[in-house]
Amino acid sequence: MTARRTSAEIQAQRRMLVDAAREVVRRDGAAGLTMRAVAREAKCALGLPYEVFANREELVLDLVAEELGELTASLNAWIRSAGRNTVGGNLYRYARILLDGDVPALVHANDIDDRAFTERLRDVTEESGLLDSFDRAIATYLAEEQRLGRIRADVDTATFGFLVTGAIHNLVSAGDLYPRPSARRLRAHLDACAAALAPH
Repeated sequence: MTARRTSAEIQAQRRMLVDAAREVVRRDGAAGLTMRAVAREAKCALGLPYEVFANREELVLDLVAEELGELTASLNAWIRSAGRNTVGGNLYRYARILLDGDVPALVHANDIDDRAFTERLRDVTEESGLLDSFDRAIATYLAEEQRLGRIRADVDTATFGFLVTGAIHNLVSAGDLYPRPSARRLRAHLDACAAALAPH
């Protein structure tokens, strides 16, 4: 008779399998994320992923939750960069966090055509705090720079936050019909935006 695993053992196995899944996606792309590939990467029995996760979709959700949590933490840490470096440089760093964000599982998850899965994906996204962080990051950052005197007192930080956030989101989600500007061009745009907000 097989001994029952403790909660800690199950959590450790989930952690191991999610880490393996991330490596599979990084190496082979989201399409390569199969339970067999995860088991091979984790060097465990093929049956273990099916014992720990109800199905492949549950594994994808766990991986998405981890990716979104890391992205949320990066944005929250970025907000605290106010007062350091230049405003333009900080805005560029914000853009790079989102444009270079390591969220391949989320991209794959959005392609899974299943209503129940889509609802669970929406819940995972909301629970991660990413949407709130994304919506408020720029405006919060600009307001702090304004308090520090690096942005003019008459600037409506909420409005500029909305505009910059929308522009970066457009770059994140746009496809081949709207190619991203080069890194140099993007930095120039954000430096110009920061210059327009700077005290005279």
